[in-house]
Amino acid sequence: MIENFKLHVFRVVADTLNFSKAAEELHLSQPAVTSQVRSLEEEFGIALFDQVGRNATLTPAGKTLLPYVRQIETLTSDAIAALAPYGVQEGVELNIGASHTIGVYLLPKLLPMLVRDWPKLRIHIASGSTTEILNALATHQVSIGLIEAPAHRPDLKIEPFMEDELCLILPLNHRWTKKETLRAAEIVQEPILLRESGSGMRRFVEEYLERNGVLRQQLQTNIDMNSREAIISAVESGLGIGFVPVLSLEKEQLAESIKIVPLENGPIKRQLSFALLRGPVREGPLQAVDRTAALCQSGDTKAGQRKRKGLRHSDLSISLFTFLLFV
Repeated sequence: MIENFKLHVFRVVADTLNFSKAAEELHLSQPAVTSQVRSLEEEFGIALFDQVGRNATLTPAGKTLLPYVRQIETLTSDAIAALAPYGVQEGVELNIGASHTIGVYLLPKLLPMLVRDWPKLRIHIASGSTTEILNALATHQVSIGLIEAPAHRPDLKIEPFMEDELCLILPLNHRWTKKETLRAAEIVQEPILLRESGSGMRRFVEEYLERNGVLRQQLQTNIDMNSREAIISAVESGLGIGFVPVLSLEKEQLAESIKIVPLENGPIKRQLSFALLRGPVREGPLQAVDRTAALCQSGDTKAGQRKRKGLRHSDLSISLFTFLLFV
């Protein structure tokens, strides 16, 4: 990659705050990493780390330098990507930050297109909460964020690109599996499995229930879980009913162990969005991202229906990812 290697080593050590972990990530020996950092400190004439054994903390000078190094790496990747029409692909990197559902269930279906068209592309995916992803974007740790919770950040541009649905699932032997729809008031009769307090997914569910006359205090929520997979497994085991994203359900599960029951006054929908740093939009592919997002938001597209009811996305929303490496 076209960049100062010493700065790259500095950035990795700053991210890990551990020389041993940095060496593993860089495929170097620990002494080699230490040597690169010391050489950089000598060039600047100032200490960048306070080191205790293998661990390290950034000095005030190191904290000042880090955001500039992130910007240098971003600009380097942008420059290489801008040369792509002229046949340059070597060294292009794409750093994507994705919320958990998107990272686990959506990205793996969309990335093969990029890998096919860009065989030399290096893709780095960081997963986390919406807040973590947006903070990583703001500090140039990722080039684009894909999030599932509402967010209002004046320093970022956030646009919806796809609609997801949160559905109620039951074990196949449950007494409600024959129901055509389920009223919110009935949900209080059963133990309900939700994400932990404060999660975006739980907030969507609680807001739906409150709109339909059910207060969170009325719910039988003795078990909180920090993953969709845990909720699905618990429902399969008969521990209760639960809410999960449609994206996280496999056809085999729907056929063999669980069932979705539609909600009266439902479904519970949420927007999946992409986030970019604010600033002037460069000519070329990034403008196409803007146009795609605008079309998805207005509904002026040839929307294709997914096989599972309630989840839809435009054909253009997938083409969005063709342009991600330019942002």
